[in-house]
Amino acid sequence: MLSDKTYKFFLKLFSIFLGILFALIIIPSNAKAWMIISLIVIVCILRLHQKVTFNRRFFLLNSGLYVALLVTLLYTEDIDYGIKKLFTMSSIIIFPIIFALLSKKEIHYVFSIIEKYLLAYIVSVLLFCVGTFTYLFLDSESFLSLTTLFPKRIITDLGKYSIHPIYLSIHLGIGLLFSFYILFKQKTRNNKIFLSLVSIPFIFFLMILSNKGVLIGLFVILVLYVLLIFKKKFLKVYLASFIAVLFIIFLVPKTKNSFMELVKIEDIQVAKITPSNIRYTIYKTTQELIIQSPLLGYGIGDYNNVLLEKYDKDGNQLLVEGKYNAHNQYVSLLLIGGMMALLAFFTTVGINLIYAIRYNNQLLILLLIFYMIVMFTENILERESGIIFFAFFLNFFGLKSLYVYEED
Repeated sequence: MLSDKTYKFFLKLFSIFLGILFALIIIPSNAKAWMIISLIVIVCILRLHQKVTFNRRFFLLNSGLYVALLVTLLYTEDIDYGIKKLFTMSSIIIFPIIFALLSKKEIHYVFSIIEKYLLAYIVSVLLFCVGTFTYLFLDSESFLSLTTLFPKRIITDLGKYSIHPIYLSIHLGIGLLFSFYILFKQKTRNNKIFLSLVSIPFIFFLMILSNKGVLIGLFVILVLYVLLIFKKKFLKVYLASFIAVLFIIFLVPKTKNSFMELVKIEDIQVAKITPSNIRYTIYKTTQELIIQSPLLGYGIGDYNNVLLEKYDKDGNQLLVEGKYNAHNQYVSLLLIGGMMALLAFFTTVGINLIYAIRYNNQLLILLLIFYMIVMFTENILERESGIIFFAFFLNFFGLKSLYVYEED
C-alpha cells in the first residue's frame, strides 16, 4: 500500500500524463503509444494505494464495439490483417479499462482542473498548425501556393508528425468548441482576448483544409452550444455570427467549390472526378455488398479486400489504385460486422448520449454529435489518428456523466 505522500505524487503524475494525452497531436507518432502505456502503469500504481471496484458498467458500455469486432475474427479469412486492425483500434478497449479503474476521488480531481486540459488541447493544436505551416513555408514558393498544397504536404512532408487533413480538421473543430466552452466561463479579460484570437488561425486552417463534413459538424455543434448555454438570450447575435462565418466559407473559392460539388453528384464512370462523386460511387458499391451480408458483414480481416475486389469487378480502377475505404464509418461498420457491429456502436454512443443529456454533460453531448456527423463522410475509427482521440474523449468525458449518476 502506498503512503499518502506517494499516492499524491502519482495522482499528480496521472494528471500530467492525462494532460499529455490532450496534447497528443504534438507528440511524434512513435511515442504516442508510450504515453498511453505510461498512463496504464500509473493507474495500476494508484490502485496499490486504494483498491476500488472495477466499474463493469462503464467498461462494458464503452468496449462493446471492440467485442463485436473481435467476434468477426471467427468468420474472417485474413486473420493477420484482422489482428492488425484490431491492434490499431485497441484504444476502444484500453481507455475503458483505464478509466474504469479510477476511484471517485480521482475522477473528482481530474474534473476539478478540466479547463487546464482543454487549454492544453487548444494550445497544442494551435502550435501544431502554426509550427507545421511555418516549417513548410520555408520550403515553399509562396504563401498562396502553400495554402493550396498544405493538405497534401502535411501527409507527405512531416515524417513522424504526418497527419491526414481530415484528422487535423477534426482537431481544429474540437479546438474551437473547447475555446468557446472556456471563453464563456472565463472572467479575466486577458484570457478572453487570447481565446478569441485563437479562433482566427483555427478558422484560417479550417478554410484551407476545406473538409465539408467537419465544417457542417462544427456549424451544427456551435449552434447547439449557443442554444444549450444561452437559450434565447443573445441568440440573434450568435446566429448572425454563424451566418457571417457561412458567408466567409462561400467567399473563399476553395471551400465554395467544395460545397458546390454537392449540387450535382454522379458516378465517376460517367461524370467528372470530384471528392463528392467519388464518395457517391463508393456508396453505390458498398450498398450492394451490404445487401449481400447485412447481419454479420465480412469480418474485420476481409472487409477491405471485399470492397477492393468489388471496385475491380465494377471497373472502377481509380478506386482500386487509390485503395479507397468506405468513406463512411457507419457503412464501414456494416461491412466489417453487419448489423451486429453497427448496433454495438449505436448502443455505446446512444447510452452515453442519454446520460450526457440527463446530467447536462455539455461537452460530451456536443462531441458525440460532432463525431457522428463527421462519420457520415469519413472512417475515423480505423486509423490510429482518429480512434485514439474518439475513444479518449468518449471515455474521459463519459466519466463525468457516470460520476454524477453514481452520486445521484
